[in-house]
Parts: sequence; C-alpha cells; structure tokens
Amino acid sequence: MNKKKVISNKEIDRLGDRIRQESPNLSNITLESLQQYRSSHEESLSKIFNILCEIKRNINNSSIASFRIKRFESIIGKLKRYPKMKFNRMWDIGGCRCILNSEKEIYKLREEIGKVLDIRKEYDYIKKPQEEGYKSLHLFVSLKNDDKVIEIQLRNKFFHNWATLVEITDLLFEAKLKEYKDDKTLLRFHFLLSKNELVLGEKKEFAKIVSSYNYFEKLSEVFSRNYLKVREQWTGINTSHRHKYYLIETSKDQVPIITAYERYKDAESHYFESFKKNSKANIVLTHLPKASYQQISLAYSNYILTVHDFFDKSLGIIENLVIESLKKGKIIDFYRYYILYNKIVFGHFDNIINEIHFSNEIFASIISKKKRKRRNKKNREWSIDIKNQVKNLISKYNSISDKLRETLSTNWGYKFIFRKIARSIEKKYEKELRVKITSKNL
Repeated sequence: MNKKKVISNKEIDRLGDRIRQESPNLSNITLESLQQYRSSHEESLSKIFNILCEIKRNINNSSIASFRIKRFESIIGKLKRYPKMKFNRMWDIGGCRCILNSEKEIYKLREEIGKVLDIRKEYDYIKKPQEEGYKSLHLFVSLKNDDKVIEIQLRNKFFHNWATLVEITDLLFEAKLKEYKDDKTLLRFHFLLSKNELVLGEKKEFAKIVSSYNYFEKLSEVFSRNYLKVREQWTGINTSHRHKYYLIETSKDQVPIITAYERYKDAESHYFESFKKNSKANIVLTHLPKASYQQISLAYSNYILTVHDFFDKSLGIIENLVIESLKKGKIIDFYRYYILYNKIVFGHFDNIINEIHFSNEIFASIISKKKRKRRNKKNREWSIDIKNQVKNLISKYNSISDKLRETLSTNWGYKFIFRKIARSIEKKYEKELRVKITSKNL
C-alpha cells in the first residue's frame, strides 16, 4: 500500500513563497505542488465533515452543511494580501460550513463540536462583528493525532445571506469588497443591511444607494437570465444519493454551469484541469449530501446567481419609507419611494411570469415517459417554489396596500393627491404586467 507523501511545514512555507513570487502566472511545477497540498486535506476534511453532520442532526436536522477545499485563486490572493503569513498557518485550506436557523443553534453546535474535536483557535464574529458587518463563528479544529487543521464556519441564514450578497456585489460591480474594501459606498450599503434595525436616516441612505447603483435592476438582469437556465440544468442533473459533489462555475456574463459527480477525485480532477485552462474562472467544488435546488441555491447563492433572500429585507425598508413619507405629507418622497417599491415588486412578478412560461415549455418538450417520470419530482419542487414566490409577493403587496389605506383614511388635506399618485403608479405597473401575461398566453 502506497503512503501519501507527507509535506513538511518548511516545504509548505517555501511553496507559499514560490507562489507569491510567480503569481499571477504559476509554473506547472508550482501548480502541481499546490494541488498536492490542497488534496492532502481531503481525508481529514471528510472525517470532520461527517462528524459535523452527525452532531448537527441532533440540533437541527434541516440545517445545511457543506464542505470545500479552498480555491486556487483564493489561496493565491490571500498569500499576496498577507506577505508575512507562513503558508502552513493558513488554516482554512479545508473548510466546512453549517447554516442554521438561529444564534442559539450556532452556540449549541459549537458546544457539541468542542466535545469531540480539538478546537485549536476560535474567532467569534457574532459577538464582535467585523467592521463592515460580517458575522459568523469560525472554529479551527483538528482530529486527535492529526496535524491537519480544518475550518468550520457556523452561520445562521441571515448571516449567510449577507455574506453571499457581498460576494455577489463583488462579482457584478467588480467592487472587491471582500478582499480590499475598495468601494466605500457599496461597503456602507452592506453594513446597513447587516444591522437588525435602521433609523429613518439610514433607510433613506439605503434607498439612495439602491437607486444610484441601479442595484435591483443589475441584480434582476443577471438573476432572471440565470434562474431559468440553471433551473433547467437542475431538472436534468442526476442528483441521486450517489451524486454528492458539485462543481459550480460562474461569471457575471455567463450562465452558471453545475456538474454533479459521484466521486470526489473525479470532481477535484475536473476542477484542477478547469483552473489550468482558465486561472480567472470563478469555480467552486463543494460536497452537499442529498442536495436539493433550495439547498444549493441558498448555500451557494453567490455562485448560482439566481435568487437571494435580501430582497425581502430591502423591500421592507423601502415600504417603511413609503409609509413614513405619506404620514409626514412629503409628496415628492412618497412618489420616489413608491415608484421604487413598485418597480422592484413588478420586476419580480415579471421574472415569475417568465419562469412559469419557461417551466411549462420544458415539461411539454419532454417526450420520453421515462424522462418525464424522472423529472416529475423536480418539476413539482419547481412548481411549489413558484407558488411560494407568488404568495410572498402578493402578501407583501397586500400589506403595503392595507397600510396605505389605513394611513389615507385619516382626515387630512393632501390625501386626495396621495391617493391619485399611488393609483397612477399602480395602474402603470399593473398594465405592463397584464401585457406580459397576455404575451405569454398564461
């Protein structure tokens, strides 16, 4: 039986120095050495991930757990940002992540992890968030008699959605917020989103940034382009229990590509070859046992680029601005915020109409009974997802309509003008929506 070559800490550090010197164009020898070092984490990572999955079942069985080995470009970028860092001390080469429902579950899971794994270091960014608003609990753990250190990130869904949105912004606006914090306005935008509550001035600031960057329009353009194609891919991907490894490749100009694998070695080999062909490709290889579309789109929304939960929070902020401007009799503010609100809501309705039409076309095009049967489950999931989206949007629109009626029912001078403005805005977007529905024969 051949034993794997053990790489000493000095060899690892020399490799790190070589990467810094050769970057951005690594020689084949350096690239092969880096691949060997990355792959050396796989066994420890897999064992720790299995332990994590066993523990989290007793805390929240529906929580989402995944693992990955740090991407080439992330390793190279980190070595360049921290020129004095010893490569053997980069402890996040192998990483697990668990997305839970609450902070209480995070700390309960941390407590249980500490009973079975050696926690070498811990960073609590929940109790002490990073300056820009990042929150997560980072544990650096190892097995007994194993020198490999693996990072475990514990987040709730809100923390995770915030972190992935930063990466989405980086990709769409080339802002480099995560590494270099270049764009101060977008950094401020994400900081505001990280807060549990915003005062009125912060809400206005948030809306101003959304408008000036055309944030929703850019997001919607990419998401609506990707969503239908990715969803179509997913209905065709063989996601049996044997397929647990997923390679996701994305860019702001191309539809993400998802490939499923039974064996980790095959997936890792494909990733390595893809990187050698294009070192700038944005690719992640992950392990998600029993993956569903909802799981993979939540866990890797920064790669899937199809949907994001921050939509609800943002809409809530703008709704509040609409009602506040109405209460204070500020006609221009009301007009501006209510147009923004309707633009976002009806833009989302427009995407849903496209989705319904596209999903109907896909299913109608499947002639083979065998293929229809295999895809039935995923099509049902898709149909339920569409219905939930529609319910959510209708609920939000009914909510703001009720609040408008309630506020306008008070007897004050400008209510006729406000009612007229609100109705003219609603009619404009409702007309556009009816035209779209008719054009799709729905």
